[in-house]
Amino acid sequence: MPLQKTTKEEIINKSVEVFRQRGYYKTSMSDLAEACGLQKGSFYYHFKSKEDLMQAVLQMLHKYYHHKVFSIAYETDLSAKDRFIKLFEMQAPIITRDASGCLFGNMTLESISSVMEFKQELKAFFTDWIAAFQHLFEEKHPTKKAEVLAQQSVMEIEGALMMMRLYKDKSLLEAACQRVLGRLEVH
Repeated sequence: MPLQKTTKEEIINKSVEVFRQRGYYKTSMSDLAEACGLQKGSFYYHFKSKEDLMQAVLQMLHKYYHHKVFSIAYETDLSAKDRFIKLFEMQAPIITRDASGCLFGNMTLESISSVMEFKQELKAFFTDWIAAFQHLFEEKHPTKKAEVLAQQSVMEIEGALMMMRLYKDKSLLEAACQRVLGRLEVH
């Protein structure tokens, strides 16, 4: 395989799909190098370990979600319900592609007790997600109730993603999102 010039950003972007499909532990540096069109030795020029690469992947994805997805919750031109729908429409193609689910949820389940270096970025992602949902719920509910509803909603969606992967059935995620949408109404 000829040596190709590539950037760290290109490596990170190509590695996301490999990690999503294979998981962290089942992905080898050879798998990643091949997906990026690099020789394994050249791969180490950019990242000294698979752990460093995954950390960069998590940081890049979290930054993307923070600026492009979760930020939708804070827009002022739409109702909370419409912002949730827009947020989910932005997120759905990412988490439903190949029924691979949410890389953050997958990584939490796969690595939380063995790779402590990922814990901070994983927590930051879920904290941002809960905060975005809480902001939406605060339009119709008191702050404390909005916080509880936000936590429950993120947990329900992550659980639905896990079941979607297991059963290869996207309707499980869609049903969970409809239930979350229903929580935006005052009862």
